[in-house]
Amino acid sequence: MTMLIAYDGRANTEKALEYAIRNSVVYGERLIVLTVITKNAVSEIDVAHDNADKAVSKAKEGGADVQSIVESGQPDKVILETAARFDCGTIIVGRSSKTAFDRVIMGSVSNSIVANAKCTVIVVQ
Repeated sequence: MTMLIAYDGRANTEKALEYAIRNSVVYGERLIVLTVITKNAVSEIDVAHDNADKAVSKAKEGGADVQSIVESGQPDKVILETAARFDCGTIIVGRSSKTAFDRVIMGSVSNSIVANAKCTVIVVQ
């Protein structure tokens, strides 16, 4: 089985990465680190690849069988599509740091994943 961690380098996804690494090692599951680029700015692409590389290094140090994927698009859709493409049994996301007002106006990636995933979703607080 495979686990997918949605990772962007922020503090909430850093906690989720640590959780994902521990669990992938304990359960002997492959770990996919997915970083989603929402704008095609060169600076964002470089940052996304740097974040993915750091996450992979951390996961390898923790003993995980890991690979990274960097995709562009709407984060919730890309996460769900990638999880389906790799037949992931678990998606791990960090809790949104948006305010209640932001969630009402723009929605929350983690809420969308929970509502639409075809597999287990773990939201790390």
